[in-house]
Amino acid sequence: MTDADLEELLEVQRQSYARAGGSVRGAWPEESSLRSAELRDFLERLVYGVLATARPDGRAHATPIAFSLEDGAFWIATVASVRLRNLRTNPWASLVLADGQRTERHSALTVEGPVTLHEGAAFDVVRERLDERWRTRHGQTPDWAVAFIELRPERILSYRDPHA
Repeated sequence: MTDADLEELLEVQRQSYARAGGSVRGAWPEESSLRSAELRDFLERLVYGVLATARPDGRAHATPIAFSLEDGAFWIATVASVRLRNLRTNPWASLVLADGQRTERHSALTVEGPVTLHEGAAFDVVRERLDERWRTRHGQTPDWAVAFIELRPERILSYRDPHA
């Protein structure tokens, strides 16, 4: 993750808190949000999260995914699946990352935003650009994938246990 990526995410988080209502700010207090070094460490340590999409009939669909962060966006390799069909119909997603449990230091991050699907020739171009970093992060290239999902954050909220 570059410093520019980190600053872009932190700016989205600042704007998200500025727009948040009282109930959201109560549940995700800004003073307990991940700061720069904590956010960098969190995103570099975690490689898996849960991506939520909406089916055409409105029902939720959530699945574990691996991700990479490039150019201020979360990149998710995907197979031909319900997730991909959902995003073709409704190109918006939420990503949740969490670490730790009640009895230990715990942190969480939720990201929401529009997605761009990179399929066919566009997938090949993106894959060529991302392959080496994906291999470094995940131990292999996504040879199994048919598309990349580019999630561009419009809302970011985070939490770190201030008492741990």
